[in-house]
Amino acid sequence: MKIGIVGRPHVGKTTVFNALAKSDAEIGGYAGNKKMNLSTVPVPDDRLRQLVPIFGSDKIINATIDYVDGGGAEFAKTKTEVDTHTAPELDSAFLAELRTVDSLAHVIRLFEDDSVPHVDGSIDPERDIDTVNIEFIISDLQIILGRLDRLEKQLKNQKTQELINEYRILEHFKDNLEEGIPLRSLSISDNDKKLIRGYGFLTLKPLLIICNIGETQLQTSDQLINPILKYQEQDNTDVIVLAAQLEMEIAQLEPEDARIFLDEMGLNESVLDRFIQASYNLMGLITFFTGGPKEVRAWTLKNGQSAVEAAGLIHTDFEQGFIRAECINWEDLVRSDGFIQARNKGLLRAEGKAYIVQEGDVVNILANASN
Repeated sequence: MKIGIVGRPHVGKTTVFNALAKSDAEIGGYAGNKKMNLSTVPVPDDRLRQLVPIFGSDKIINATIDYVDGGGAEFAKTKTEVDTHTAPELDSAFLAELRTVDSLAHVIRLFEDDSVPHVDGSIDPERDIDTVNIEFIISDLQIILGRLDRLEKQLKNQKTQELINEYRILEHFKDNLEEGIPLRSLSISDNDKKLIRGYGFLTLKPLLIICNIGETQLQTSDQLINPILKYQEQDNTDVIVLAAQLEMEIAQLEPEDARIFLDEMGLNESVLDRFIQASYNLMGLITFFTGGPKEVRAWTLKNGQSAVEAAGLIHTDFEQGFIRAECINWEDLVRSDGFIQARNKGLLRAEGKAYIVQEGDVVNILANASN
């Protein structure tokens, strides 16, 4: 999973990045710096530790999340720049990187800090959400208009069904974007998704809105974010709240010290845990496990994907030579203290290609090695 962190200037994007990645990337006062911050972070999962004795594994391999923070990439400094189309173009390298991510994390500012004035002169998270949304709509429209122009020329000489379908989809997208409707709000068939997969449309990506509050606002966070919760009603959109500066400081502590600090602050879990849970829910992701003497490993899969698709994620040869999958819920396996006992209890299931992998499944793929 790859997530792009976006937002207006001075809202705490890199602070959020540091909190999530346990990093120390430079924050504040470097809007001219075009450097991107990239980090690959293991997904904490205590289930892996509990599975190690079952397999006698030498090591644990967590699932991972890649975070991309644009650092000083220039979004519009004011809403007026967007409305009048005078905003600077987004840094091309960052824009290209954003098109490869699986979802967007849009940081909006609710914290007050006189030493870091807002570029529009006031804190208005709804305005900031709309501003960035408009920028992404314009960016997607530019791609669509350019492609439609090329398709019109191609269709004069070659009216294939694929080109006709692509033109139809893009025209539909253009009409909605011109009305200010992000593509993630549209109902798109699986076949149509395949046709437009390579475009990386920004407004099609699931959106997690991060409300960045100050430490002194923790007790009133519910009231603060109440006007933002309406965005959760939009398709493929969710909202979470965090105090990024505080969470960044906690992320720099040793695990035990961080746990004590979280308890003292009345926080039940770290920002990473909350962010990952929200991201998985938003994107419809699940975790399944494989194991053996060398390693026990967590894999990320789309909810609703089949055993043969899980096999392909592990190795393409497993997908091609798939025979069956032996599946068991991880808790059942741990309670049984091994596969032999689980099989004797009737808990280990033999599943075919069409089996839908469930959250927490331990999966053993049997495949024909000759394929």
